[in-house]
Amino acid sequence: MKLRTLLLLLVSLLSLPGIAQNMGGIKGTVVSRTTRATIDKVKVTMMPGEVTTTTDGSGQFVFDNLGQGEYTLVFETPEYEVLNLPVRVDKMMREVRVVLVPERNVMMDDAVFAEFDTETMEDAQSLPSSLSASKDVFNNIASYQFSEMRFNVRGYDSQFSDVYLNGIQLNDAMTGYTPWSLWSGLNDATRNQENTTGLAMGDVGVGGIAGVTNINTRPSQMRKGWRMSLVNANSMYRFRGMVTYASGMQDNGWSYAFSVSTRQGGNDYIKGVYYNAYGYFGTVEKQFRNGHRLGLLVLGAPTERGAQQASTQEVYDLVGNNYYNPNWGWQDGKRRNARVRNYHEPITMLNYTFDINDRSQLNVATSLRFGQNGYSALTWYAGPDPRPDYYRYLPSYYEGTATGGWLQEAWMRNTDNIRHINWDRMYDINRSQTPNSTYGDGNRSINMIEERHTDQLDWNLNSQFSHIFRNNSKLNAGINLRRNRTEYYSEVKDLLGGDYWIDVDKFAERDMGGLDPIPYQNNMDYYEKYGHAQAVKKGDKYSYDYYGNVLSGRGWAQYGFNLANLEIGVGGEIGHTTLWRHGLWRKGLFPDDSQGDSKKQNYLTYKVKANFRYQLSASHTFDANITYMQDAPAFQYAFVSPRTRNAATPGVDTEKVFGVDASYNFRSGDFRARVSGYYTTFRDQTKVISYYDDVEATFSNFAMSGIDKRHFGLELAASVPLYEGLSLKGALSWGQYTYNSNPDYIQLQDNSGEIKNEGKVYWKNKRVESTPQLAANIGLSYRSRNNIFISLDGNFYDNMYLSMSPLYRTDAVLTQGMTQEEIAAIRNQEKFGSAFVMNASIGKNWYIQRKYTLGFSLSVDNLLNNQGIKTGGYEQIRLLKNKEQSTLTYEPFDAKYFYMLGTNYYLNLYFRF
Repeated sequence: MKLRTLLLLLVSLLSLPGIAQNMGGIKGTVVSRTTRATIDKVKVTMMPGEVTTTTDGSGQFVFDNLGQGEYTLVFETPEYEVLNLPVRVDKMMREVRVVLVPERNVMMDDAVFAEFDTETMEDAQSLPSSLSASKDVFNNIASYQFSEMRFNVRGYDSQFSDVYLNGIQLNDAMTGYTPWSLWSGLNDATRNQENTTGLAMGDVGVGGIAGVTNINTRPSQMRKGWRMSLVNANSMYRFRGMVTYASGMQDNGWSYAFSVSTRQGGNDYIKGVYYNAYGYFGTVEKQFRNGHRLGLLVLGAPTERGAQQASTQEVYDLVGNNYYNPNWGWQDGKRRNARVRNYHEPITMLNYTFDINDRSQLNVATSLRFGQNGYSALTWYAGPDPRPDYYRYLPSYYEGTATGGWLQEAWMRNTDNIRHINWDRMYDINRSQTPNSTYGDGNRSINMIEERHTDQLDWNLNSQFSHIFRNNSKLNAGINLRRNRTEYYSEVKDLLGGDYWIDVDKFAERDMGGLDPIPYQNNMDYYEKYGHAQAVKKGDKYSYDYYGNVLSGRGWAQYGFNLANLEIGVGGEIGHTTLWRHGLWRKGLFPDDSQGDSKKQNYLTYKVKANFRYQLSASHTFDANITYMQDAPAFQYAFVSPRTRNAATPGVDTEKVFGVDASYNFRSGDFRARVSGYYTTFRDQTKVISYYDDVEATFSNFAMSGIDKRHFGLELAASVPLYEGLSLKGALSWGQYTYNSNPDYIQLQDNSGEIKNEGKVYWKNKRVESTPQLAANIGLSYRSRNNIFISLDGNFYDNMYLSMSPLYRTDAVLTQGMTQEEIAAIRNQEKFGSAFVMNASIGKNWYIQRKYTLGFSLSVDNLLNNQGIKTGGYEQIRLLKNKEQSTLTYEPFDAKYFYMLGTNYYLNLYFRF
């Protein structure tokens, strides 16, 4: 028996070389096509099998123990095009000595995304969810071409796209929206991004329904060397300068990088809009022995910018310009804007990485966001409204009268600068006020500029573990803890020639008759101490001051594995979120419900997701994904009037999302194509709007609950090589995004909490607003062998709808005798006209001694100079009583619109060495 065992063992040992001779492998070195420098951290995927590795510090990779046959290697890394390389494996190790990875088209280096300030939260957040092109052929086109129309992929708002910085999710804790402004102007420092699209999970988290973006700012993974660029443009700012340097990994294990930038000036179209912005970025990393790494990051983007505000079509027509901006006026010979956003919210982050072995890694990170974020606006007390386009100052208010004719002539001729804010008049009014001995010497301002603040203190702790098993399946898991405290308050910014502002609630004073001073005190503690309201001066807080609090924790895990050509990923997340308000002042209207902590709102949150990919061949893949998730409501909608009291919004509940999508992807060489279909439902969303109600003659809070939406549609895109660098590309997004319910609403009087109206908002089958539901692109691009890049694109948009006022779709505005046609007219949703836009770009690189890169890129948008394309807008929620008829009726205020800029350009000059 022992002899037999020994003989079997001997035969087995002798047969091993023969077995090994039937196994082969692939190894190689990855370098840049242009600089011939080796590239580390390149993701190399071998198919079939989906086996993945990354290149080392010398750009080398290896796959061993491979059976004989045909394979395809896929090379992926930021700033470079994806490369597919077919190889044949025989009995020995196959060495690919040089892999030439081409850099991405330089025309993509500096994408331009307009920043808008609007009256509604929907429009303010109708921005592209990503500032970087994706490797996905559809998103690559949509990110650059469709952004001019504030296009939202699949109609999703940006809170459904998860944005991470070095593994920490930084979506705004109070609203959920993406936080691109925190590092705006730092394009070079934040260009290293890992993106997923749609329902696909990311390596740093399960993700939402609009993809995951993780920005990697580790200096050891940034391109070594200097990068400098200068920009001249006429759409957002006149000038941008940027300098970036990365050391690369040094022999002593240290690496570092820094970047600084500035953006200055206004644009050719919208007067009063300007940028005075800076950016700074610094990071250092130390790699220790035994796989330990420690990194520190500090970044910030202090920014002051004058804002545009929408106006009505009547005003645009009177001025003869669709870019009229009512926010500014002349003062001492200079334009002065009343609506200025001023923010500086630095982020500091500490990252620790432990490479436990070649298959396991632990990451721990913590971050702190702090600083100030203010937005100024005019305010006034018991005086004329200073806004130039106030409806009582327009000819339509006096239609058919001599006053109306005079106003029309004055607006068309800009008599006495009637179109603009009259700063001198406000100064004169304030200086003419009679002093009041109660508040000391000086004049009381009845006009001033306030600055509304949302100052965040946001702390995050994240830990993530990843492991690749022997069968190449992969586990990612993590825990996250977040604590956010945001202070909401208004501050006196400029008294406009006066000496103080009396801090009272002007709406409460008017509604309560002014006989009892208690109800209109904003700060009861001050009133009880001094016997009168506070006379606030520049820099003082006034009107309201409270904390919004969010405490959340979540744990998540995802597991990916292969079954032959089928790749499966399953993931889940469970968490808990607590929301509460903490009032710093006791308000006279609600002395027992305005100061201190509110009742805490607790929500269970969770996500489940599954991703499937079938690799038919190296060129053909099929994807299918499904998810269901439940999330807490945003703080801004969880409380009915956080400015005044602790009361929760009636009907507030968790939001539920269900989504499925499926795609077919084709790639052969430079030929790429994708076809996708998707279906998504949203349930139990909540929304609160505060406004002055002309019907009830009081300031009101309009709270909606049970808002349901349904999105479904198709996406198609292709990039087709034609001849020697000439390519044809195109994309089509067709969707139908509709409200799928008639939400419940309660209208509360802000001064008392009294219910004024309640019922249904008739929104069912109305369209989701502010994004085109049909967008199409077709373009030609050319890349020559001597690095010249040229492109020409045509974009078509349709099925875009105006943001609706919910009040117009309630029974509260119906009056006796209204016909069905009149009811339908007031509830009708405006649809914008279709639009066609042509854009072009050109650029060139010069490579000098294989060490330096000098280049330029020029993009010119809206070549046809079409200045009549609406890109967004909203119905004003107010209604005007019509008293001239025998039967009382209500007339909606005119809607307000934004328009696409005419022909505009963006010229970028850059030098890398």
